[in-house]
Amino acid sequence: MAQRRMFSQKVTETDKFLDMALTAQTLYFHLGMNADDDGFVGNPKSIKRMIGASDDDLKALVKKDYIIVFDDGVIAIKDWLVSNYVKKDRYTTTIYSDDRKLLAIDRNKRYQIASQMDPRCIQSGTDMEPERNHSGSNPELKRIQSGSKNFSSKMTESSQTVEGQGNQPVEPEWNQNGSKVDPQVRLGKSKDKLSKSKYSLTKTTSTSSAEAKLKKLHIKLNPNQQQILADYIDDLSLEVVCYAIDSMAQNAETPRFNYLGYILSRYQQSGIHTLQQAQDDDAMYHGKPVHVNGPRIPIYKIGE
Repeated sequence: MAQRRMFSQKVTETDKFLDMALTAQTLYFHLGMNADDDGFVGNPKSIKRMIGASDDDLKALVKKDYIIVFDDGVIAIKDWLVSNYVKKDRYTTTIYSDDRKLLAIDRNKRYQIASQMDPRCIQSGTDMEPERNHSGSNPELKRIQSGSKNFSSKMTESSQTVEGQGNQPVEPEWNQNGSKVDPQVRLGKSKDKLSKSKYSLTKTTSTSSAEAKLKKLHIKLNPNQQQILADYIDDLSLEVVCYAIDSMAQNAETPRFNYLGYILSRYQQSGIHTLQQAQDDDAMYHGKPVHVNGPRIPIYKIGE
């Protein structure tokens, strides 16, 4: 399970949140720090007693719509996906699977009781879906299970193609132990390796393009930073990552990889996936005019 937790200002800097008692605010932060990778807490009462909060503080979080309390005493933090993003290699599924099944994710990336939601408002099939954010499973399998062609039909088509090439049967090869190697299996493995190599080549090319920009800024990446950059490109797109590098070059006194990571993390938390979204977010962050369905409108900071 990941050990770091984040809290979005979209949640904790609102008047609704700040109007709560300080003890209720503190309880929210401690619940967040003790939540699992899906935002579930199994011991909210113990945490409440540990920090000296009261039952009224817990009730305030429920009333203000910050947490969901289940019949078994487990709680879920409603804005968990707004604040937190856990990488696939660090993600651990919640043990409270029965409670998780009762929830759905709305268009604002918030947990809601599924039975109380309009089906049209349930978010599905996008990057906001927890299985797509955290799981290491292959989404292609989900499409096979629920989509047009099932696995057996694909295997049948594949075998027909192999046997019908030039009307010549494919002769089996022999293993060292004397058993036959199925030519279809051998061909399938070759295709799989070819597919992986093409994906690896594309990914390397994309990363190299972004690295070239960083090299011009005298930033040389180590292998770990190269992997982090590749993960951001997979999640946000190469175009958005390259724009973030250009933004860093323009606004940072000393461009560094950590500074770039801060920008990309902000994009990630805001659900940004297109160049226009990145440009608008950057403009708002630096107090510049923002393009909204027409001419750009100026944004003024407080006190100007």
